Amino acid sequence: MSETDPVIDTVRALLAAAHLPASDAEIEAYAIGYPGLRAGVEALYAAPEVRYLDPALRFQADPGPAADWAG
Repeated sequence: MSETDPVIDTVRALLAAAHLPASDAEIEAYAIGYPGLRAGVEALYAAPEVRYLDPALRFQADPGPAADWAG
């Protein structure tokens, strides 16, 4: 990767916005993995049919009327 690579510029900007220090070697390492990471994040939002679904299962403490806790 070269210093003028737009991915390196993006990684530098993201780290600067987060106020995270990084050496040039670290930035290059992050830049290598960034396109795959970015593609994964975009894939999370790519399926319009799941846009409004709950992202996680919910725990319900109420066992309902069928539970007999007293034995």
